[in-house]
Amino acid sequence: MSTRKQQIERALARLRVFQKDPAYTDKQYAVQANITFLEAARSLLRYLWWLFKVAPKLDGSRLLELTDFPVEEWDVAMHERLIEMQKRKRPGLVTPLVNAITEYTKKESRDLIIANLGAGGMEVDRQVAEWALKENSQHTLTIVGVDKSSITRRIADRNLKGLADRVEMVETGELTATKLGEIQKETTKKVLIVMCTNDIFGLDKKFGKDYFDLVYHSLFRHHLTPTQQIDLDRTVGAISKKHFEFDGYKSWPHGLIQSLFAWTSPVFLNGTIISMARYRAKDEISREGGDISYYDITSHYLRRLQS
Repeated sequence: MSTRKQQIERALARLRVFQKDPAYTDKQYAVQANITFLEAARSLLRYLWWLFKVAPKLDGSRLLELTDFPVEEWDVAMHERLIEMQKRKRPGLVTPLVNAITEYTKKESRDLIIANLGAGGMEVDRQVAEWALKENSQHTLTIVGVDKSSITRRIADRNLKGLADRVEMVETGELTATKLGEIQKETTKKVLIVMCTNDIFGLDKKFGKDYFDLVYHSLFRHHLTPTQQIDLDRTVGAISKKHFEFDGYKSWPHGLIQSLFAWTSPVFLNGTIISMARYRAKDEISREGGDISYYDITSHYLRRLQS
């Protein structure tokens, strides 16, 4: 049996355990949708039928991706492949967000504190830090990565290790404005990266109004329930002066193209295509306002908001 098929069978076995677990009673739609997806992904023809006949009819508000379940193997497989894709200049998956952050930083030309919510493997932050080092600015850039997952923290550690001798990196648990101020005072380098495990929805209790110059999140919003999305907007509006929201929009032709790149990794394929089913259409995104740019090569958008 190939490695790919082994991954599918292991994932199916885990999902069937979740099917029988009372703790997942309210998530059975998502569990069954993932089982159906993986069964289809056993063969290309069956998968293509699923992609065009089943996937577009899925209820995105009730879906979960494999990485939303507490399975370390799935988190590692997804984030490692995602980081690999994000590093590529083509198609430039996170380039629009990185460019927006660096352009903002350059325009402000002062010491800045920025934060990435749901930071994951922190590839966006790594690229921003690399840019800041090349700029050789006299101003200090503090990047706060917020993510509760110990698994993604380890992945971020590995991803950032190439910066270790050039930037100050601090790992901590709960972070407050006071604690961050103390860390900044002890820092001699111009780029400081602080990784913390705060509850994102409670950040307004740890940091004052407009504490962060910029807050952003990447491919994160669609993982949240409608209520959590409202809480996210409330929190970000309270703690930041400016806000960048980077996520995807629904486009099934893009889903086919993305499937070709993701086919060899069932977990990454799942994250790519189940995300597509959870994304909203362009018109729905546009109705929420803000300065929005759409990137039709990758089926993503960037919303810029002033708090």
